[in-house]
Amino acid sequence: MKGETPAADRTWLTFPDGTARHAAVHVIHDLPHLVVESVFGLEDGLWATLAAGGRAPAARPAARRNGRIRLVTDASPGDIAAQAWPGHLVAKAAVNAVLNRWSDGPGTPAGVRARLRCYGPGAAELAGRLDDETIRVAAAGVRRLYREWSALPPGGTLRLTWPLHQSWLRLM
Repeated sequence: MKGETPAADRTWLTFPDGTARHAAVHVIHDLPHLVVESVFGLEDGLWATLAAGGRAPAARPAARRNGRIRLVTDASPGDIAAQAWPGHLVAKAAVNAVLNRWSDGPGTPAGVRARLRCYGPGAAELAGRLDDETIRVAAAGVRRLYREWSALPPGGTLRLTWPLHQSWLRLM
């Protein structure tokens, strides 16, 4: 549910057994994981972990030294891999490579693969099996998700499933 400010955004996970729980998810950072992990078939990243019942590090915020709250997923990939779950390292690398937040090389499929190869053997293996169309679908899906979230008024909800269904991805 979209809040008046990003700090007021709320994420609820519902499970097949009908239970639901609040999760510490930073929308602008963690929703791209939903798209990229779905499109790339990553089954041990953030969203697969949360869908399976979550791991404590993925479901709770951590305090920074200045007292501000941050998500465990805001830590550097090395910290996450060492402290939370190793599979998230490849997922985080994939999202960073697709988003190219630091304008590190071109925003092309070749640029995504080049960025992935810099994150270690697991990410390099992923880079080797991704075709251009898969990378384009992931990038377009992230843009669509950002557009849909931006269009929501405060109090509006965006309902998505893990993994994203192919029909959602084809609507781009």
